[in-house]
Amino acid sequence: MPRDTKGRPRTAGWPDGAKGPDQVGQGFSVNARRLAEGSQDITGLLGRCEAIAADAMHAINGMGGAAGHAELAAALSGAAEQGTKAFLDLGTAFRHVSSGLTTTASTYTQTEQDLVRRSEDIVRGRL
Repeated sequence: MPRDTKGRPRTAGWPDGAKGPDQVGQGFSVNARRLAEGSQDITGLLGRCEAIAADAMHAINGMGGAAGHAELAAALSGAAEQGTKAFLDLGTAFRHVSSGLTTTASTYTQTEQDLVRRSEDIVRGRL
């Protein structure tokens, strides 16, 4: 492989250590692939939380029915309703974060592709 004057591998046709079009977007501190993976992680966490919530609400409702005490059953039913609302709100937050990570990953990927395209245009004198 050809080397520049400092002994570094040279991308064909690029002067002393300059990045080629395929390397322009690699300077970002954010990794689009990792953002997309994070979105999947959040979605998986949401699934586990939903399963736990369903089990918890089922247990609370079961205790209310088994208590044989009307006031206790009513209190447990109210707790189950509040718990359900809390888990639904949490689910909304998880979905929002997951969607945000996916959108951000897409934006970074598109930006990298645009930078490569523009750098190629500059080198070829199209801009």
